[in-house]
Amino acid sequence: MTIESMKRTQFPTHTYSEWQQAAEKAIKGKPFDETLKTPTIEDVTLEPLYTKEMLDRLGRYVPAQVAAIQNGKHQPSWLVSQEVTADSAQEYLALMKDDILRGNETVVYTGFRKFDWTDEQLTELAEIIVQYPIYFKLTGDDQNILRVFDFVSPERISKVQGVIFSEEAVEAPENVRTRLVDTIPIHHAGGTAVHELGVALSIFSERMEDADFAETTKKTWIRFAVDTQFFQEIAKLRAFRVLWQAFSSAYGEEAPTIPLFTETSVRSYSKLDPYVNLLRAGNSTFAAVLGGTDAHTVHPHDFLTEPDLSSRRIARNVQLVIKEEAHVSHVIDPAAGSYFIETLTKEYVEAAWNYFLEIEEAGGYSEVIKSGWLTDDIQAKWIEREKNVATRKQSLIGTNIYANPQEPVKDAKIDDGHLEYMTAKRLATPFENIRAQSKMTGLKSAIVLIEPLKKIKAQADFVSGFLAVGGIEPLVSPHLATAEEINQFLADEQIDYAVLCGSTEAVAAIVPGLNTQSSIDLAGKYPKEQLSEWASFGIVDSLYSGKHITSKLEKILALGKEAL
Repeated sequence: MTIESMKRTQFPTHTYSEWQQAAEKAIKGKPFDETLKTPTIEDVTLEPLYTKEMLDRLGRYVPAQVAAIQNGKHQPSWLVSQEVTADSAQEYLALMKDDILRGNETVVYTGFRKFDWTDEQLTELAEIIVQYPIYFKLTGDDQNILRVFDFVSPERISKVQGVIFSEEAVEAPENVRTRLVDTIPIHHAGGTAVHELGVALSIFSERMEDADFAETTKKTWIRFAVDTQFFQEIAKLRAFRVLWQAFSSAYGEEAPTIPLFTETSVRSYSKLDPYVNLLRAGNSTFAAVLGGTDAHTVHPHDFLTEPDLSSRRIARNVQLVIKEEAHVSHVIDPAAGSYFIETLTKEYVEAAWNYFLEIEEAGGYSEVIKSGWLTDDIQAKWIEREKNVATRKQSLIGTNIYANPQEPVKDAKIDDGHLEYMTAKRLATPFENIRAQSKMTGLKSAIVLIEPLKKIKAQADFVSGFLAVGGIEPLVSPHLATAEEINQFLADEQIDYAVLCGSTEAVAAIVPGLNTQSSIDLAGKYPKEQLSEWASFGIVDSLYSGKHITSKLEKILALGKEAL
């Protein structure tokens, strides 16, 4: 086929109903809505296919939505804002200057070691901050670095721009924003995108009481964590711009630009198979960029243990690769016009605005925090998240699925400089605890093949993968066709726990002859009545897709002996 003939090629136009008919045929009679429509944690339904007609039904809303997003962005690009960790002021200056040469675009300072800054060092730092924006994260007892502003000449002080995160009020140059609306604590507590957006608006509302709108917003900035739910996170950040415009309109004001800072969420980070965190970081970062971040921080893949210069360099390069290779830094709103993202953005805007009104009706942000109303609401969603991961409805590669039981796990914890992350709820924590428990337990386990392996390999692989999540490496038996052979094998190998793999017919024929001290489960889902009937033969439970994996692994490990 020539290029010209390819250009003339036309494809038939199909309707959504025709596609749905084809889809229903492909899923072989399963319910269309239950099979292909996906509910999110925020109770928003994701459609299997988005069309122009769906977008057109939103009418005039979409152009206004796009305009709000594009007007709310400082510039097409964003600032690479990577942290620099050092043990002294001199080391910090050396590392920061090197980082800037290698692509960092912000002077990020995390004050927790309380450096003793000399006047010479502050003079050197002052020369840097008039060239690059600042992002200072200060603790209550570390304000010494703020003396750097005294070393900037009056005629250059207006060039100092950026943000300061401090729990206490601080004095800063006119173009440095010091009033943070922080949604990350809500995120770390387990909140959803709707929680974060609704709470942000409520904090804004509280700030505006008896305050000058223009003066307050001039000093305000906002911070979000971005998780791995790619399209939802894009829609979350875009929704904020729309909500901010609506909020400003309610005060009769034009929406001023609010700098939006983001960072990769540690909610999905894991100490198990930590290199997968690189993929999570890349996913989250690209979502933040497409969502319209103004500045972004990528946490290194070993952030939960012991980050080093190499992992920090890789984290920085995640942003640089996206900037240089994807060219999204040249477009203000790369996601504009996407049927899926525009629809999802609108749904998040509506849900978040309603949640904001709900908070206001309950007394406002401070009141719902004090009463525990907000905490309880967030906790309910966190429990739902934990269940989704425990039943593997949501995958954490290398943690709750495709785990490597031989992988050594570091015991190191997040350093003291990141206190806000030490209490952050993470989905991987129960699995890390189970893996630690498995290292302290001497459990002898086995997968027992009651039919030839080639016939039941998928079943045996499932069981092996299930147990690997708990760091359990079972012995795999040869084909054992009779109950006597199984009894002998379990006794000879001194097995504490075994899983029988085979068809329901083969299992039913074998079970009545079992006579062993081992605890035995079956591969596959069996009725509770059947398991109760077989309990006298040593059958305890069954392993199947959708099983609550953490609670089951805890019971299995309890069968072992304490390791010496």
